[in-house]
Amino acid sequence: MATAVTKTIRTLRTTAGSMLTEIAAAIGTFVGLVWLTANVVLAGVQGTDLSPATAGIPEELVWLGILAVASLGTIWLERDGYRLIRADPHGGGNFAWLSVCYLPCTFLPVGYALSLLLEIPGVFVNLYLVACVLLGGWLAFYGGLDRLDLELSSFVWTFLVVVGMALVVFTAETVLTAVGPLEWLTDTWVLADTTLALFAIAGQGVVLFVGFVSVPRGSVPSVPHR
Repeated sequence: MATAVTKTIRTLRTTAGSMLTEIAAAIGTFVGLVWLTANVVLAGVQGTDLSPATAGIPEELVWLGILAVASLGTIWLERDGYRLIRADPHGGGNFAWLSVCYLPCTFLPVGYALSLLLEIPGVFVNLYLVACVLLGGWLAFYGGLDRLDLELSSFVWTFLVVVGMALVVFTAETVLTAVGPLEWLTDTWVLADTTLALFAIAGQGVVLFVGFVSVPRGSVPSVPHR
């Protein structure tokens, strides 16, 4: 009797674990598709100088449309889409993390440097984010991580380094603004756009080095699983 109960409990745990994994993958796919659809819409708005408000379309209706497209895409993938496009049905979680967080942040320093030196139209920002989603989809659904001999933990480290750098920059700017004797630095070459751009490019090198060279593989215990 006890053996039967134990087997039943193990079966229930396995079933519950599988269900939670599938639900998490579906949620990840939905989040990634929302991000993709929103940036495609914003790229269209930025590129054509037309806004939903100009066409008399309420912003709420636009977001409902975005959510509807993402929902339909997720449902199609979960039903038969993954098989038709030969994608990994368990890659939704990695897809969301890579597309929304890790890939955009990994190259944020060089993007910041370019924004200091050049006038970049907003449409290019959205196109960059769309490219991150497409790359994230390949890495997550088509074995891109394995093909490039990469691990998700590498992108976790790049994300953490970029966040740390952003906090340092924010703190330094706050201190320079608040402390009177140091405020004069904001008007010198020390904080000129060219200097900051060079620091940002150097920071990009640090991000890539930490994420893909110096840190041992799998060294982040809290990496989200597929």
